[in-house]
Amino acid sequence: MGIIGSKRRSAYISPMKTTFFAKSRLFLLTQIFLCLFGLRLAESAEAKEPKLWPDKIKVGGEFRTRVELRTNEDLNGAAPDNDVFVLLRTRVYLDLNPTSYVRLFAMFQDSETLGQNPASIFKVPDRRKLYQAFLYLKNDAPLVTSLKMGRQEMIYGDERLIGAFNWSNLGRSFDGAVMRLENADFWLDLFGTRIHPAGKENQFAGAYGHWKGFPQGELEAYALYLHGSKSGNAGGSLSIVTIGSRIKGKFKKNFDYGFEGAYQTGTSGGATVSAFATHVRFGHTFPLSFKPRVGIEYNFASGDENPGTGKVTTFNNLFPTNHDKYGYMDLFSWKNLHDIRFSFDTQPLEWLKTKLDYHAFFLPDPANGAFLASGAQWRAGAPGAGHFAGQEVDLLFTFKPWKYFDALVGYSVFFPGTFFSDTGPSDTSHFFYTQFAFRY
Repeated sequence: MGIIGSKRRSAYISPMKTTFFAKSRLFLLTQIFLCLFGLRLAESAEAKEPKLWPDKIKVGGEFRTRVELRTNEDLNGAAPDNDVFVLLRTRVYLDLNPTSYVRLFAMFQDSETLGQNPASIFKVPDRRKLYQAFLYLKNDAPLVTSLKMGRQEMIYGDERLIGAFNWSNLGRSFDGAVMRLENADFWLDLFGTRIHPAGKENQFAGAYGHWKGFPQGELEAYALYLHGSKSGNAGGSLSIVTIGSRIKGKFKKNFDYGFEGAYQTGTSGGATVSAFATHVRFGHTFPLSFKPRVGIEYNFASGDENPGTGKVTTFNNLFPTNHDKYGYMDLFSWKNLHDIRFSFDTQPLEWLKTKLDYHAFFLPDPANGAFLASGAQWRAGAPGAGHFAGQEVDLLFTFKPWKYFDALVGYSVFFPGTFFSDTGPSDTSHFFYTQFAFRY
């Protein structure tokens, strides 16, 4: 089944010892060195915290490194594609606040990938760019109005539709303007931006509102518009409107819940669009010292039983942060999906959190195929294929011993279901990673 150590894979692994395993050891040693170096800097910074800049000038940044080891990422054990590589990301920013009404912010980002298989379905390009650069203005009237203009991150709600995708080595930023109207009871953002996914320019605009008075939680509503001249079906024009709402909160102190629903309408490649998605979750935190929480969650996004013909019913996931939502292996997105998730979280120490998740994935329309967290299709569908896509188990440890430093260690495994066995290779896939981030 393509599991490391099986006899079928031994012929492949042996010739690769000087590359795959040697590279793994080198990368792991590099990761340990960077971790120790970051810890030393963090410890020194926390002990002294020298004031190098005036209050109105802030200089900072982030250095992040992550080692990823993926086996059998295309589920095909007959054509092994074990991949181990390092992702490096450096960010440096300058934050100027000449008055309480004016802010100037710029961030440069350098993203590098070392040793990744060029044919990987998770290929990450190297890129150096001005990641953010904006001017922020505001007033202090009873109805506070602020305006942020330039290149900027946008984060709304749980980032199911609009997020910065921080897990990615590249992140995500938008070019445009965001105006916020705010008082004691609510805030409303009106925005108009441009973004270039897959090299195609898209215009993305909308209104996103938040009611502050919702009891023990959040109530939000939004209307979003996306247009791209080459982003629709068969490379045609895309114009869709997404209308939705989101609720999140707690009750009886130890119970939590969340709901989000969205509907899409418009046109794609000349065809009518009608799609929808929902998210529901419940959880309970036990009143114990290590804060155990159990949770259950259901995610649905419509698919298309006849892709490429007639009405388009596949939900468009827009610009989300999907990594922590539909399995840490990033094999699925809010697109042609049923996802049943069970979670068990703990916090045994102030600086240590653990997370264990189980996902069962089903495809509403197997003919529509399976889509990665990026939104790209990675397995084409077939009429008559099974609906069961598979199961994933995720184990994650999060460490934050200092405010300047944090680390992750995680392992995930995916067991493909009948959809994959009916449409091609269906061998087990594994994912292991470690990440260290130092911020200053």
